[in-house]
Amino acid sequence: MTTHRNILLTLLVSLTLSSCNLLGPVDDIQPDFVLTDDDVITDSNSAEYLLNGIYSRYRERSLASMRNGMFILTGTLNNTTVAEGATNFRENNLRPQNNTVLNYYTGLYAIINQSNSLIANLRDAHPKGLTEARKGEILGEAYFHKAFAEFMLLRSFGEFWDRSSDYGVVLYNEPARGNDEAKRRAPVEECYTQILSDLDEAAAAPAYDGRAYRVNGVTVQMLRARVLLYMGRFADAATTARTAIADATAGGASLETDYLTVFAQGFSSPETLFAPYVSYPLETMGSILTTDVNLGYGTTVSRIADELAGTTGDELYDARYTAAFQPMSLRKYVLNNATTGDNNTYYFMRLPELYLILAEAEAREGNYPQAREALQPVATRAGYAEDYADGIADGDLLLTIFRHKYMELSAENYEEWYDMVRYYRLDGTDFTATGLGYTQSMQHLVLPIPTQALSGNSLLVQNPTYEISNH
Repeated sequence: MTTHRNILLTLLVSLTLSSCNLLGPVDDIQPDFVLTDDDVITDSNSAEYLLNGIYSRYRERSLASMRNGMFILTGTLNNTTVAEGATNFRENNLRPQNNTVLNYYTGLYAIINQSNSLIANLRDAHPKGLTEARKGEILGEAYFHKAFAEFMLLRSFGEFWDRSSDYGVVLYNEPARGNDEAKRRAPVEECYTQILSDLDEAAAAPAYDGRAYRVNGVTVQMLRARVLLYMGRFADAATTARTAIADATAGGASLETDYLTVFAQGFSSPETLFAPYVSYPLETMGSILTTDVNLGYGTTVSRIADELAGTTGDELYDARYTAAFQPMSLRKYVLNNATTGDNNTYYFMRLPELYLILAEAEAREGNYPQAREALQPVATRAGYAEDYADGIADGDLLLTIFRHKYMELSAENYEEWYDMVRYYRLDGTDFTATGLGYTQSMQHLVLPIPTQALSGNSLLVQNPTYEISNH
């Protein structure tokens, strides 16, 4: 065994194991669906099978259980029975040994590894029955998955807000094997360059056709807009978001007239742009979240709902909160039906986020009328007056957009935490301060690199705040 085992050795553990069980030598277990040198794509069916294997990763517990912990950090949930270290999530002081974080980390690298494997084996191949057009689409989808996982890793484990930082994440452009050499973390700017390059390749993905459980041209554009916003390229983010909205609506996407209708339809809703296909009873993605709802909601979600509607303390709340956050029942996850075969999905991308990306990007460019215009459709659907956005002062607009985005997307993909980090770094907004108090602590803006990853890669270094806090 080589002395320089790379970071991906940890992902070679089967992701079907419990988050607290690691059985056997990690380099003796190969991940599902990944091609080896003796296992090649021979026909169209094998290519599609391997692509579907990448999609299946999004439905696994390694990604899903992370939500519950992060929702404690963002103030959506009060407690969790699923994510290890509930108190640590609440205090924003996770241990590098946390298994929920480890499984999330390795789950994302599994997506990258499988995407690289498919790309490497299909790129120069001509499998029987696979048209060149469909081959290009499959490669486009694979590049999207690679870029999506890279971005999720960067914003979770890297200093994504500082493009000059050396604390990015480890990048892989070829399938990782058990004897690969150790690798250093790439600088943040290099990570962004890689993600955007992968999204250039992902442009070959199929055109948007309303199927939210498949990657398409609109989801590629939306991810690009999200990445550009995080990079601080606000004009480019606005242009990309505007194009994505136009392409989505031209293809039939639209905001539902009623907020809860989105979640009653899951991935079939016309405003859901990327959400994994799930079926009852084998895939119960919402169950681990709805179970923890019984432990109560956090205070931040109700506070923001109160701030958005009327005067703070007047017991008037944003309609999205009163509709979705019912006692003992989170109405965003109501599909668990043996009769219809429907089950809850994981909402990675919805159309309202595009409007909110556009609104924030325009506001940061000083284009306040355009920002208000982008915010209004989301506010209108939430029950606010048609001229609501016109009444928001320029100086209040950014934080109001933040609140609407939090309320719109809460308990979905914890985008709200990364928004807190961005606003804190960009504007100095202290979300722990009296008057806001949305989160208990911002001592750590990223998650810790898992101890097992550090032990498997001699060149990998821990994030600085954890190095300091653990001395």
